[in-house]
Amino acid sequence: MTQDIAARFAKDTANHQMTVLHDDGLYRHLRFAAPKPNSWIHWFEIVTWPGHLAITGDMESFSVKADADTFMHTRLPDMFQFFRGKGINPVYWSQKVSGGAGVKEFSRDEFISEVLGCIKDSETPGLRDEVTEEIFGNASISCSRTAHAALYEFEHKGFRFDDPAELDFERFTPHYLWCCHAIVWGIAQYDAARKQVAA
Repeated sequence: MTQDIAARFAKDTANHQMTVLHDDGLYRHLRFAAPKPNSWIHWFEIVTWPGHLAITGDMESFSVKADADTFMHTRLPDMFQFFRGKGINPVYWSQKVSGGAGVKEFSRDEFISEVLGCIKDSETPGLRDEVTEEIFGNASISCSRTAHAALYEFEHKGFRFDDPAELDFERFTPHYLWCCHAIVWGIAQYDAARKQVAA
């Protein structure tokens, strides 16, 4: 999915231009958008202040901070330095998100994959058919909570799922991954513009 989102981001922002709305040390406000009349499509803004970076726009809004209480990593006042020159790291970055919508969502494909992985080595007769009918055929399963509940309640010829709460049925949202690419790309645009000015 990440490669698909990378291609989508590149297409969505092919004509984007950067506008510097504020640039004072660690306090920055950058806007990225296509020229008018399409400036409202896939626009986004990046705002930084010491230890924080926020991204908002047409796709999603997130606030990312250097969290001194949770992680044993160097806390950087300049969050551009934190993201600069790297590929995206959705797992680690998601641990830094402090606001906005969720970065993950329930994935039925992930749910099916995890459940099938749990039963693949079982020799219980008819287990796969029963799982397909009782669990995969259950239309009420639409989130991790209902998925875990269904697994806790399931029983077939003595087979029960071991600790379903440990199973993760969520994937990063396309909007979150798009924003990850936007942060890295936006910083690269900013750095290139500053380098050009300094030359």
